[in-house]
Amino acid sequence: MQHRAVLVCILCVLAVLLTFGITTTLLKKEEPAPSVSEPAEGPAAPGGDLSGHYQIDNASTALLTETADAGTDYLDDTLFLGDSNTVRLYNNGLISLQQFCAKEGIGTQVALNEGIVTFKKDSNHYTIPQAVAMMKPRRVVMTFGTNDTGMEVPDFIAHYTALIQAIQQSYPYTDIIVNTVPPVPADHSNYPHMDQAKIDDFNMALLGMCEQLGVRFLNSAETLKGSDGYGITDYYTSGDIHLKSAGLKAVLNYLRTHALQTEDRRPDTNNIPTRTMEYVSNPSSAVAAPSSEAVSSSESQAESASSSESSSSESTGASSSSSTGGGLSDWWTSWLG
Repeated sequence: MQHRAVLVCILCVLAVLLTFGITTTLLKKEEPAPSVSEPAEGPAAPGGDLSGHYQIDNASTALLTETADAGTDYLDDTLFLGDSNTVRLYNNGLISLQQFCAKEGIGTQVALNEGIVTFKKDSNHYTIPQAVAMMKPRRVVMTFGTNDTGMEVPDFIAHYTALIQAIQQSYPYTDIIVNTVPPVPADHSNYPHMDQAKIDDFNMALLGMCEQLGVRFLNSAETLKGSDGYGITDYYTSGDIHLKSAGLKAVLNYLRTHALQTEDRRPDTNNIPTRTMEYVSNPSSAVAAPSSEAVSSSESQAESASSSESSSSESTGASSSSSTGGGLSDWWTSWLG
């Protein structure tokens, strides 16, 4: 009897072990393979797909949303501040001399401190904030940053903030619109140091800056970008980062259809001086180096050699533009058909 009892116990233990082994095997087969965590999205490799990198908060109170076309009067009452792409608006006959204060190669720090604006019968050179106070615009559109990409984002925002605050202090009656730093095309071989991901980072930070300062943000990058996150090729000269006439027109059209309509707060528009062109414009001569320093003339000539010919062919007779903006409305009416 004892042997039989022992045998029964052994068989029971074996049965338990067998059951445990079978159950464990089945559970392992049913377990899903351990998931592999995807890496956090970061800057894409140069030339890579950047379609998901640029994220703008569409609910931001600073963001200018789509409106009805504000028309040519809206442009006529706007003063454009910026670098080479702003100069190109003038050189392509899209705005008058009286509608811009800009210079190729400048960044936010230079724009704050350097006298780049001159007027007739006046030998002084004025900074952009000083010039805004003298020109008394209904609104300003600021397009800076292309020449600041050597900065870290916080430094760029600090310099841009200082520039805006100087304008607000100099002339508090103007509406301030901060335009995005223009994107660059995937082929920007003439300017290999330019980084579209960095430009996106700049623009996302600019929206936050606008919210804090109580100014408005124009997301014109939306109309200039292709599906890959880079600038649309047809808007740029091959290998270049500067906007051609088609790209500039796209920006102006976007401005008109994302308008900021406010009451005119200016106490007067009297005694506005007439602008002069204080240098020989060459709108392809920007971004000699990734910094906010002004471009020297020798650097400008060297950098613009590859694109000056296309710039000349693009020009639609800037020298014939009226210094008071006369005829601009007629030109826009005919262009828009």
